[in-house]
Amino acid sequence: MTLARSIRRLIITVCCAAFVVTGCEFDGVNSLPLPGTVGRGEHADVYRVQIRNVGSLEPNSPVLIGDVVVGSIGKMKVTNWTADIEVSVRPDVVVPANAVATVGQTSLLGSMHLALDPPLGQAPSGELEPGSTIGVDRSSTYPSTEQTLSSLSVVLNGGGLGQMGDIVREFNAALNGREGQIRDLLVRLNDFVGMLDTQRDDITASIAAMNRMSGTFASERDVISGALQRIPPALDVLVKERPRITEALDRLGRFSDTATGLIDDTQDDLVRNLANLEPTLRALADVGPDLGTVLAYAPTFPYTQSFIDRAIRGDYMNQFIIFDFTIPRLKRGLFLGTRWGQEGAPMVPAPGDPWYLTYTLDPLKAPITATPTEVAGLPPLVEAGQQQADSQLAVDHASGPAPGPVPEAPAATTGAVGAGGAEGN
Repeated sequence: MTLARSIRRLIITVCCAAFVVTGCEFDGVNSLPLPGTVGRGEHADVYRVQIRNVGSLEPNSPVLIGDVVVGSIGKMKVTNWTADIEVSVRPDVVVPANAVATVGQTSLLGSMHLALDPPLGQAPSGELEPGSTIGVDRSSTYPSTEQTLSSLSVVLNGGGLGQMGDIVREFNAALNGREGQIRDLLVRLNDFVGMLDTQRDDITASIAAMNRMSGTFASERDVISGALQRIPPALDVLVKERPRITEALDRLGRFSDTATGLIDDTQDDLVRNLANLEPTLRALADVGPDLGTVLAYAPTFPYTQSFIDRAIRGDYMNQFIIFDFTIPRLKRGLFLGTRWGQEGAPMVPAPGDPWYLTYTLDPLKAPITATPTEVAGLPPLVEAGQQQADSQLAVDHASGPAPGPVPEAPAATTGAVGAGGAEGN
């Protein structure tokens, strides 16, 4: 009875021990929070980091922000071939919102750490809320010591590092004895680089212009392709016409020689003709201020614009004009003073007109006194009584000068050959 009871107790004890052993897991001392670790406790902030390769990172490894230990690694597990790490940080530490997780090596002995720093070249911004997760896209792992030494071994053994000595020796032999030239080259190179630096804006503008030109060419690609396809036939035509083109160029050369000889032979005459044109051009320059008035009067002939503005009180007006183009009328009027004018017709110059203007038959523009036919001589000596009579005669002439001869105004002829009438609106 006592033996059976002892066996039952033993079986119950073994079952309890097996239950306890199979229900608990122990991964070593490092799986437990070690004394002195930073960032542990009830008030610590917990974050999660997902990373593909943790290397030799273990629980209780330090967590760094700005090379300062602010926490430690908690539990680690694997989810879908990705490490899920629990990070415990002191509650008074601010983790930047733009922080990225990086697994690095603290020392060459193999100690690893997890750094929570902003990306290189960026300032910390914001604050990462506790319980947040840093995903795989914001985590990475630095190369380990084994990977670094392996890469260095490849460079030293098969990377051509042994040829560096030959390169250094050849470079030294090339520079030996040419120190002054090398120094001058460096000075010129410095000046060249400085000039490029001062022209930086122009170079940038040129590159931008080339970019715009390339864009224009790209947009006109079809047109350029069509032009390139049409150019070969045009070149074939030019090749076929090469003899004619050559002959034309030869004849052009002979023509140039002939023209050069002609210009050399007629140089004096050409200069003389240009000198003779000077009075004509000067006269044209003198009447230049009046050309504007004439051009303004031409569209409204025979009336001026001011007369039309005052006379026409509507949109249009009717007028009847007779143009007398008979030969006698033209000889006495328009052609007077030319080789086609009426011979012997009197022409009275208007007073005050410049020398280059034509004469007029208008009696209102005739001179006050007639033009003397001959030059007067010296007055004869007279007595006192005769001198007083001459003075009285001069006073009479000054008070009322005799008018000059008035030419006969030609009458308009409407029934002769060449006359015409027109009625316009």
